[in-house]
Amino acid sequence: MKPIKLLTLASILSQSTIACVEHLLQQRTPSPNSMIRKQTPTPRTKTAIANVHVFDGTKLTPLQTIIIDGKHITNDTSNIETTVDGNGGVLIPGLIDCHVHISDVAGLEALTSYGVTTAMTMSCRNYTQCAPLRNLEGVASFVSAGIPATGPGSQHSRTFNLTAPYLIYPDANSTEVVSYTFGNGSDFYKITAEANGPSQALQNSLVEAVHNLGKQSMTHAADLEAWTQAAISGTDGIQHIPTNGRINASNIMTVRKSPARWSTPTMNIARYAFSNPILLQFTGHQIGGPDSYQNVYDNVKALHAAGIPILAGTDAVGTIDANISVPYGLTLHFELENLVEAGLTTVEALRAATELAAQHHKLADRGKIAPGMRADLVLLNSNPLANISNARDIARHWDVECSGKHYRQGECVWRLRV
Repeated sequence: MKPIKLLTLASILSQSTIACVEHLLQQRTPSPNSMIRKQTPTPRTKTAIANVHVFDGTKLTPLQTIIIDGKHITNDTSNIETTVDGNGGVLIPGLIDCHVHISDVAGLEALTSYGVTTAMTMSCRNYTQCAPLRNLEGVASFVSAGIPATGPGSQHSRTFNLTAPYLIYPDANSTEVVSYTFGNGSDFYKITAEANGPSQALQNSLVEAVHNLGKQSMTHAADLEAWTQAAISGTDGIQHIPTNGRINASNIMTVRKSPARWSTPTMNIARYAFSNPILLQFTGHQIGGPDSYQNVYDNVKALHAAGIPILAGTDAVGTIDANISVPYGLTLHFELENLVEAGLTTVEALRAATELAAQHHKLADRGKIAPGMRADLVLLNSNPLANISNARDIARHWDVECSGKHYRQGECVWRLRV
């Protein structure tokens, strides 16, 4: 993994475990400039991408041509307006960051510049602020939870200084709470399992209410107790992975019983935290204590060995200030590398951010390259199945839109208009 600026550890660790770095966003209110597009989307043309190997979910195909008509892939070869020579490169589906925190248009542009075309945003506490981020053309799609289920007195409630309307209490009516959240445009429901968070019974009830609406729930679970609660609750996607020990085999099997459930371990944020043990003193951790990146690594290997689907997510929040940065896009490529190190094949890692990610998040229109699917595509110069780091080797020079020309992030990514 290429080194980047280390986070201030106090900003990403709770008192007992690695916490979701969502709380860093409280330090940043989107500026007017961050909500303005850097480039107006250009008109679409019917485009043929010739001379490319296509990642079909299991392998690279022989050289072929992919045709884009409007927002979608087609097999209609008539009336081609633009032809692009792929020069024998590799065409992959646009990547999906399965755990990210986006608060402005600039964040979506930054994601797009690294080939990330869908952002599974893990919370939105301001529905008015989130609404303009939806359905924008030419940047990553914004898919979001609403107000998470956060317990009074919990770490997240204290960090955000949350008042009653943003908290869930033991006597809450789960059906009403969940209905309100989805009624405000949320795509899925988020539960925060932690000390003083929702009880096991309340988590179970919330998940049931979500499923009764035909929707999905995701549960923040960054320590062993929280992961156990999430496993028992039946939540669809368990976010993060325990740092304070090994997950009990019976809990792994509980999750394994349902093929629709998955883990998004966000390994990279933990790797940042534990890369400098000296900083552990700021959070009261002891070197050699229960929390470690080794636990993260071992837990991911155990889930993979058990056959639990593993998806790629970053917990990225972008740049907060001069000392704190969890960059959008680049960190997803680091996460793919981490997953391979933990035992996933390069095919499995790429699927964790494409087809498998789309499948588990019920995004049926993306994640693979086939007629009728969204034209979310990234063209690479080299083969990511030979080395997953090659997913960052994105083609730079095109006579069609290259998003990097507009959203410079150190890489140039080509994303067809959607």
